[in-house]
Amino acid sequence: MEKIEADNIIHIIGPNAKIGVGNACAEPQTLIDSLIKHKSSFDALEIYGMIHYWTERFVKHNLGERFRLKVFMVDRFTVEGIKKGYTEYIPCRYSEIPKLFLSGHICLDVALISISPPNSNGNCSFGVSSDFTIAMAKSAKTVIAEVNHQMPWVYGDNLIHIDEIDFAFETDRPLPQVYPEELTELDRQVGGYASQLIEDGATIQIGLGRLSEAVLSSLFGKRWLGIHSGLLPEGIVDLVEKGVIDNSCKGLKNGRIITTTIIGTDKLFKFVHNNRTVEAYPSNYTHNLVTLAKINKLHSINSAIQVDLTGQINAETIGNIQVSGVGGQSDFVCGAALSKGGKSIIVISSASTNEKRSRIVPCLDRGASVTSLRHDIDHVVTEYGIASLRGKTLHERAKALINIAHPKFRDWLESERRRLSL
Repeated sequence: MEKIEADNIIHIIGPNAKIGVGNACAEPQTLIDSLIKHKSSFDALEIYGMIHYWTERFVKHNLGERFRLKVFMVDRFTVEGIKKGYTEYIPCRYSEIPKLFLSGHICLDVALISISPPNSNGNCSFGVSSDFTIAMAKSAKTVIAEVNHQMPWVYGDNLIHIDEIDFAFETDRPLPQVYPEELTELDRQVGGYASQLIEDGATIQIGLGRLSEAVLSSLFGKRWLGIHSGLLPEGIVDLVEKGVIDNSCKGLKNGRIITTTIIGTDKLFKFVHNNRTVEAYPSNYTHNLVTLAKINKLHSINSAIQVDLTGQINAETIGNIQVSGVGGQSDFVCGAALSKGGKSIIVISSASTNEKRSRIVPCLDRGASVTSLRHDIDHVVTEYGIASLRGKTLHERAKALINIAHPKFRDWLESERRRLSL
């Protein structure tokens, strides 16, 4: 491992390269700063990643002239990049992303990663991002590491030895902070209904966002819950401290929280640091159906953009515009079906913020993606209640979903149901 200054990376990378960037709160901030600072030194960079917190600057500085993003998840800034033609979306289950790098479907010249300082054995922790970041580092021709003294040490299959790193430099800067949004009364209503479906002893998978946090905030009356989740949000900390989450009934890795990506603030990062009860693994383990089938009562809780009257789930697009990604939803929805006592739960507000559009629709919008298949969904939850779909006919499904739609749209949905002969 050769120690360098951050600005040296422009000479190491060269003017044309395929680069993989560490994910989410483990994005290598100083390395990215150097890329932006020296943008004129590059001709054409392909940058691969998923959740990025620097993409506002990507748009602001018009980096599309020299940088092309290829992403597994879209945010409000990369949407703009897609419209302008310098960002492209790669549809892929979270469980399959590491394979794209390890199998050579995506060949990286350079992996830019953020890791903890090494321990006495020379191992560094990937900290808050195992997911596919490990696969990028294993497969890239050159690995450049930002060794951040504020990166938490997280246990699990989450290590890289200094001998596997080509170049490194040290920083001591806070990780990106992602604060929970303030919950609305509607959010709490959705969370309250969803919590009715969550049994004592269940193992929870949960995503990010207000509805996910609302579900977590409704669980304080539960017992013996466990966590096996692709994303680890901040809301789990209080549940652990109150004894609601003890991971005692999981059936796989009892006593431990299992995750692959940790997103939150210093409160969460301090909780996971050197915590023997938290382990991180690559997403080809955490999201693998063989793994998920071994878990007791796996309850997958995911959000959506639209649900049609047959139960199809769109969690990615508004019409034909990509605004999110597959993520881990389809992995965990299918995994819950394989788990003994498992169930899949979709949480969604019944209407858009201004109540101009129903989120329960007769048919998904033209061009919309189907993220999860109708025959895999157990329950859909809105602020108006629960629609249980498993074992129901198309007619029964449509009726159940109309009953939890916003009252403003129920007559229209009923009329459309009849027109569609559902």
